[in-house]
Amino acid sequence: MSEQPRVEIYTKTQCPYCEKAKDLFDSKGVEYETYNVTGDDDLFEEMVERAEGRKTAPEVFIDDELIGGWDQTAALEETGELDEKLGLVTDGGSEVEHRKLIIAGTGIAGLTAAIYAGRGDNDPLVIEGDEPGGQLTLTTDVANYPGFPEGISGPDLVNNMKEQAKQFGAELKNGIIESVDADQRPFRVELTNGDVYTADAVIAASGASARTLGVPGEDELMGYGLSTCATCDGAFFRGEDMLVVGGGDAAMEEATFLTKFADTVYIAHRREEFRAEQYWVDRVHEKVEDGEIEIMKNTELTEIHGSQEEGVDHVTLVENEQGHPTDRLDDPETNEFEFDVGAVFYAIGHTPNTDYLEGTGATMDDEGYLRTQGGSGGGQTETDVPGIFGAGDVVDYHYQQAVTAAGMGSKAALDVDEYLEDLERAESSAETEAAAADD
Repeated sequence: MSEQPRVEIYTKTQCPYCEKAKDLFDSKGVEYETYNVTGDDDLFEEMVERAEGRKTAPEVFIDDELIGGWDQTAALEETGELDEKLGLVTDGGSEVEHRKLIIAGTGIAGLTAAIYAGRGDNDPLVIEGDEPGGQLTLTTDVANYPGFPEGISGPDLVNNMKEQAKQFGAELKNGIIESVDADQRPFRVELTNGDVYTADAVIAASGASARTLGVPGEDELMGYGLSTCATCDGAFFRGEDMLVVGGGDAAMEEATFLTKFADTVYIAHRREEFRAEQYWVDRVHEKVEDGEIEIMKNTELTEIHGSQEEGVDHVTLVENEQGHPTDRLDDPETNEFEFDVGAVFYAIGHTPNTDYLEGTGATMDDEGYLRTQGGSGGGQTETDVPGIFGAGDVVDYHYQQAVTAAGMGSKAALDVDEYLEDLERAESSAETEAAAADD
């Protein structure tokens, strides 16, 4: 390894993506300096100037070169360029390592599976993925996970589960699975950094990633006033009017959280009725009564205006009382208007992370969610490919709760244990028959 370059990370308090960045460098054994900009205006302005106007955290620098936020850093990790910039030397000629079980993802489902698999002596290797800890790391307060009457933060719950999984023998590795070759047994699992493993079984617990709209201005302003994580970036836009796009639990939670910082929070939802559970709808309406939130139903975002230098200036919205106004742009009753806000937060659902399973024969629905057996009895988490199992948000498009993800993770580990035992018996029987034939 060459002399380590200087790594600097600008962070803020209660920033899950900041923790992900630090975890990434920790996993590489790389030292770094952190600067917490929360409450420090001078340090915040320094970060913005060095980061070419970006106002979000984290911001990573290597030898004064701007790497960017978590997305940019993770992208470099995926291609192997991050290791090059860090001067890390990898051994490309090492022997392929075999594991009984590889688990994709360190969200609640993956970590629960790792705990159960570790206790079952199945030596799980857990690949963190490009969103270590999953969606729960973006949640400041988990109030409905059993066993925590006072609630617990998402990052704390995930970190506790990681330590528990390690205690039972699970190994966690930072990386992203590129592909799973199901044409051979054991499976060949290749990571984006070039590492290769073989595995007797794979649990896909890779979760889902935040969706975007694809509207004009989105690519240019992501990180410059547009965000998919209110808990990460809300404090940077203190005193601004803020727009939350969505109508589910995540939108209600993020809008409620943003009232700590915003002048007014606006919620734009394309339908008349919210999809959120009543608990969150009630909380939002309390904020409406207090004058902190305003709701714009049957309204959609069509464009974001601003610049990377100045951030979000305003947005273009369309509304139609029948709902889904972008489907009715030619309707004379559809009203298009400009609306002044200083920040926009997307909370419009997620896309399952199943690309690495393409070509394996595992069936997915039209949205990309992995199909499993379900039903009663064992084998509920089996896919169409023997040895590949699914758990959590990569499968569950309906409930998407931490506790249901944990339940599916435990089921997957138990199904894997049964599968591996059957596999061992079949191999033992085959060896016995072969020995008998030789006699």
